[in-house]
Order: sequence, then structure tokens, then C-alpha cells
Amino acid sequence: MRGRTRAGLVTATLGQVVLMIGTLMLYRWARHLVDGRPEEAMAHARAVWDLERALFLPDEAALQDRALRWDGWVTTANHYYVKVHFPATAVFLAWIWWRHRDAWPRVRAAIILSLAFSMALHALYPLAPPRLLPSAGMIDLMNVYGPSAYAHPPGEGLSNQFAAMPSMHVGWAVLIAWGVVRYGGGRWRWAAVAHPVATTLIVVLTANHYWLDGIVGGAIIALCLWLTLRLESPARWRPASVAAPAEGAAAER
Repeated sequence: MRGRTRAGLVTATLGQVVLMIGTLMLYRWARHLVDGRPEEAMAHARAVWDLERALFLPDEAALQDRALRWDGWVTTANHYYVKVHFPATAVFLAWIWWRHRDAWPRVRAAIILSLAFSMALHALYPLAPPRLLPSAGMIDLMNVYGPSAYAHPPGEGLSNQFAAMPSMHVGWAVLIAWGVVRYGGGRWRWAAVAHPVATTLIVVLTANHYWLDGIVGGAIIALCLWLTLRLESPARWRPASVAAPAEGAAAER
């Protein structure tokens, strides 16, 4: 019996791994299909830049210029941008699956929905990142210092570099922080909030995203979590004062 249970768990785990990897591969393939509209992406970039100034958001170029007075952080920031996003998300998903499986349906749905919303925005609103917008006056730190997330120039290869809106680096960082705070234990779980804060600063300072990309990415995650609220097991969050009488009544019967 124990062998069957273990085999079933392995099968279920492999099924979820295949589902999530397949969803991500489908997203990357579809993202590439909407590439090839650089003029529209550049026009949108100028509009986003002007809108941010109208909203009195901090000037990304001025912030980068001040930060580059000491450039010792740049390579570390580039590595963080290139190498942390997907591994951190994978570790978070594994933690949810193995330690908080009742939350898995909601987290899984939030990931899939966020990819769907992102794909729609990539198709409807192609956007060049600030590193590709000459008028922004920002340095492409990945290209100058390395490492770079892109092996080919814009418009070539399988990476769509005109898909800055939204920033799912920020969006999924928000999801991870939310999940750790909600399902984790102890005061240290609040340290997870540093992840979306650091991610937002890094994507902006490396000129990969605008502030608005991160804001929209976080808003998408908030919307996805709201849409998936019913998928969370109510038993886990039922107050002890409600659960205790029910358990006592069951014992009496």
C-alpha cells in the first residue's frame, strides 16, 4: 500500500513538473511569435517614458547615473537579473508543492493566469525596454558589463526584446513574497519582501524595465490571486475557535 502511495506521489509530481515546464515553453514560443514590431514598440516606449514623467515617477536614467558612481554592484545585479528569476520561482513552487500542497492549485493557477495576461499585453502593447530607447539616455548594463540575458540583437533569435510590459520578474517576485509570508512560519518569513524590492530596483537600474512595467506586473499578480481565491483550501485558514467545536462534536458522536 505504501509503495502505491509513493508511486502515485511521484507520478503526480512529474505530472505537475511537465505541466509547468510545458506552460512556460508555450509562453516563450508564443512570446516569440508576437515579435517583429520595433517601430510600434519604440513609439510605446516614448509614450511610457513621458507618462512616467507626467506621474512624477523617479527618472530611471538619473537614478542609474547616480548608482554608477560606484559600479561594483553592476555585475552582481546582472547576474541577479539573468540567473535568479526562474530558479527562485522553481524553488518556491517546489516548496509549495511539498510543504503546502493545499495551496498548490491556487499558486499554480496564479502562475498560469499571469502568463496569459502577460502574453496578451505583449501582443497588444509591444514595448522596447529603456536600454533600447536612445532618448532615455540609459546604459545597457548587461551588454557593457555582462552577463546578458540575450544572445542575439533585438529582432533576432528566440527572445522577444520588445516585451518589456509587464515585468514578470517583478510580478513573480511579488508572488513569491506573498506566498512565503502567507504560508511560511516565523518572523523571518517577512524577509521575503526584500525579493520584490531588490528585483524592482535591479530591473530598473539595469535598464531592462520601466517603473510602470513592474507596477503592472505586480498588479497582474494581485488580480490573479484575487481570481484564484476560491481555489485555496478553506480548512487551512479556518480559525481554531471554529474548528474546535466541530472536532469536539465529532468526538462525542
